[in-house]
Amino acid sequence: MNRETAVSDTTIGGHHAAFTAVRKPDQDDRGYRLITLEDNSMDCLVISDPSTDKSSAALDVHVGHLCDPDEAAGLAHFCEHLLFMGTTKYPSENDYSQYLSEHGGYSNAFTGVENTNYYFEVASDHLEGALDRFAQFFICPLFTESCTDRELKAVDSEHKKNLQSDTWRTYQLEKDLSNPNHPYCKFGTGSLETLKDIPENKGLDVRKLLLDFHSKYYSANIMKLVVLGKEPLDTLTEWVVRMFSDVPSLGIKPPAFQGHPLTENELMKQVLIKPVKEIRHLELVFPFPDLSAHYESQPSGYGSHLIGHEAEGSILSLLKQKGWANALSAGYSSGGINFGFFKITVDLTAEGQAHYNEVIVIIFQYIDMIKKAGIQKWIFNECKSLYMMHFRFKEKKSPASYASNVAQQMHQYAKEDILSGPYLLTRYEPEMMQQCLSHLRPDNFRVTLVSPDFDTTTFAKAKWYGTEYLVEPLSEKLRTDLTKLEPNPDLHLPRMNEFIPESFDVDKLENVTVLKGAQIILETPLIRFWHKKDDTFWVPKGNVWFHLRAPLSYVTPRMCVLTRLYTDMLRDSLNELSYYAEVAGLSYDLDNNTDGLVLVIGGYNDKIGKLLEKIVEKMSNLKINPTRFKSVKEQLTRQYKNWDLEAPYQHSVYYLSYVTQECLWTSAEKLAALEDVTPDDVQSFFPNLLSEVFIEGLSHGNIKRQDALRFVDTVLQAFQPKPLPVAYQMKAMRTHILPEGTLHIQVREVPNADNPNSAIEYYLQFGDYANTATRTKATLLSHIINEPCFDQLRTKEQLGYMVFSGLRNQTSMTGLRLIIQSEKHPAYLESRIEDFLTKMRTILSDLSETAYATHVQAVVSRLLEKDKNLGQESSRVWTHVSSHYYNFRQSELDAEQVKAIQKDDLLAFYDQYVHPDSPCRRKLSVHVTSKKAAKAVLEAEAESILAKNVILQPEDVAMFKGSLELSRSPAPVAPVASFFDLDG
Repeated sequence: MNRETAVSDTTIGGHHAAFTAVRKPDQDDRGYRLITLEDNSMDCLVISDPSTDKSSAALDVHVGHLCDPDEAAGLAHFCEHLLFMGTTKYPSENDYSQYLSEHGGYSNAFTGVENTNYYFEVASDHLEGALDRFAQFFICPLFTESCTDRELKAVDSEHKKNLQSDTWRTYQLEKDLSNPNHPYCKFGTGSLETLKDIPENKGLDVRKLLLDFHSKYYSANIMKLVVLGKEPLDTLTEWVVRMFSDVPSLGIKPPAFQGHPLTENELMKQVLIKPVKEIRHLELVFPFPDLSAHYESQPSGYGSHLIGHEAEGSILSLLKQKGWANALSAGYSSGGINFGFFKITVDLTAEGQAHYNEVIVIIFQYIDMIKKAGIQKWIFNECKSLYMMHFRFKEKKSPASYASNVAQQMHQYAKEDILSGPYLLTRYEPEMMQQCLSHLRPDNFRVTLVSPDFDTTTFAKAKWYGTEYLVEPLSEKLRTDLTKLEPNPDLHLPRMNEFIPESFDVDKLENVTVLKGAQIILETPLIRFWHKKDDTFWVPKGNVWFHLRAPLSYVTPRMCVLTRLYTDMLRDSLNELSYYAEVAGLSYDLDNNTDGLVLVIGGYNDKIGKLLEKIVEKMSNLKINPTRFKSVKEQLTRQYKNWDLEAPYQHSVYYLSYVTQECLWTSAEKLAALEDVTPDDVQSFFPNLLSEVFIEGLSHGNIKRQDALRFVDTVLQAFQPKPLPVAYQMKAMRTHILPEGTLHIQVREVPNADNPNSAIEYYLQFGDYANTATRTKATLLSHIINEPCFDQLRTKEQLGYMVFSGLRNQTSMTGLRLIIQSEKHPAYLESRIEDFLTKMRTILSDLSETAYATHVQAVVSRLLEKDKNLGQESSRVWTHVSSHYYNFRQSELDAEQVKAIQKDDLLAFYDQYVHPDSPCRRKLSVHVTSKKAAKAVLEAEAESILAKNVILQPEDVAMFKGSLELSRSPAPVAPVASFFDLDG
């Protein structure tokens, strides 16, 4: 492993710092230096990447909601919210977010059980300014009173957003039912009740509690900082030492918690939960010790690797054969200092729910088999080599995500191992592996069973989410069965993995010219295939796409459902094989869309051809297993039914697409079509589906042209299809064009009667996406609007936790969207959006030449941002291919166009397409109203909004769509090679 040369210490501006070397991946060309600030003992990792066009920083504080005072649940989370609201040096509450937005960046934060993580990303030329603002949050935050009151509402809105989420409901109930003497039982999100009402009733000032909390725990010596920039290590070091040495240190230890959340009082019981959605899952949780000191051997990983395996002989394989389960996962999770958990979770079928005690027995039979087989060193060695492979060829990812993750890791690993710790197995400790397995005992677990079928007459209701649940002892029969486990002949250890790469050779081309896009290497009436040899990242990986355009896939709801069942059955039948490939870093996906099927394979290129052969052979010769069909159909039925219970904002987004897209079948239509579908229907349908197709594909990465052509031949030989008529080869789902002066509101109800939130998507359609002037003005305008929109509607007006603005790009059309989810009525939300857009005209007009130029540069930087890894470049190239625009240089051309946009031109564009007083606007909004929304008379401005719009009831949509013109398709009719400079 490469190491940065260690330097013992240095002095900068009177501040002292010590350096430590860190281990990094062989492929990583960045410079690393770990600094310990001697003034306050903060560990800081600086990373120099001269090629980066985005810089980032992240700071992780080793304190989370387990440290909340009993009288103010959610205080750590509340502190996270307020920390961003101004500092002594930069008192304006949106100075930080505005600076980042103006320079192509963003920020975020999250609070966990034992840590709080803050991070940002910004254009690389502006790291120093962003870093100085960031540092001040940890030196002199203001926590102003006015912000305190407003952010209480933001925390409450965030909590209410989660009220109907089964993930949050189940997680909090798990905490509620843990050891009441352990802080794990706390409610971490917080709400108005816990942060305002309860403290006030006790005569407490929540702002004082907040200040006390901050002064008690926000200590530099339990903070970890990561800074990634293009500057040399010495420059980054100087900035960090100068800016962060003044963060105060209390010399405290990270908060630690004695005991365990699961004691004898909580174990050997089952918790029955009725969910919001129609989901069925079984979870076994075992109390575990804190294993952080054993990261070099990761001893719990041996058990999770085997229990979570999905190949033949595994727990999941047997459960699927019986029709009892669809998925299984297993693994250790750290709860906090001094405690952890091991969880085994099974997604059950309805029949599996009826046999859940037998499922538990099978799980323990497998665990017993592992224990009796003893630790198999070949399994450890296989995992070790895979871990090493993944670390060795670990690629870059977005700077903010990387910095955030590493800052968390710095608490967990020895200094020299902060990069390698999660990935490498460097020590073989079979005794510790056996010890971990010894915790997986039939007398040392708790069961959670989630099902919509429970009669809740005798159930209790959880305090924070209202989750209906019942706690009862495990049945005597199950206890007895677990004391006399017999070997199960259907269970055995996995075989050696045939998909582990054997060659990591990278084909580096001499004197290569870097291409922005791909080139066609084969074009016939049946297929158009694009190829791009990796010329940038030089890793032994590749990505291959095949889009099988098949008109039968979406003609009717029934055909859509048959296509979906075909792809679901394929994935199910390939699962045992594909799991081996996935473990070895090679994955595939197969999905249906509005014009056919998309198969994508990605990972280490050495075995892509092998996996492709097995997939397409199964695709062409699939035999529908009636037992598995029953389970797969049940799972799909569940998904369609559960759509009604998704968050309201998702409904607003969906129904706007429903109105503007040429054809979109609803979940209700698909559910009705699914009801009487049989295995024979799917068996007879898919050969017809694949009989006439047009295939468009791409290979990108460490894949030679001749290998790509072999992949094409593999697919064509498997399907042997006939070509589609030319008129259908490139047909795309089009977008309805809203006429000038359109002011329409589509109204819907939130289907979930218990959800208190409503939502709106407010959409302004601009015009043809292919028109460069329209597209670039929309891009620049969207960027400038983003921060003022969030600041006004979210921060100042507190309309809801979820406030979003951005572009909505559909086939051949582009426009601006604003989305809000809130307890307010959608008509009121629309009135506030219109008011904001009116004021935004003044904000735009008042921009100084310097400020306007800054926004232009931020958009240009974003357009020209480099791909961080092979996968990002592959996705970008495929997007241009699959959209049929084939404009691989679009970002470069758009950047030049954006530079030429004058402020007056943008103002004219705004006045025509955006300003609420414009007679030319094309506006459509979707109001999704909660059944819990106040039925009182709306505010005057909201009534005015309703009065000047045409209201579309659900039954009016078909007629409205029928009156609209459709956009043109972007696809050319003639062969692409005759239209485009393919080298571009």
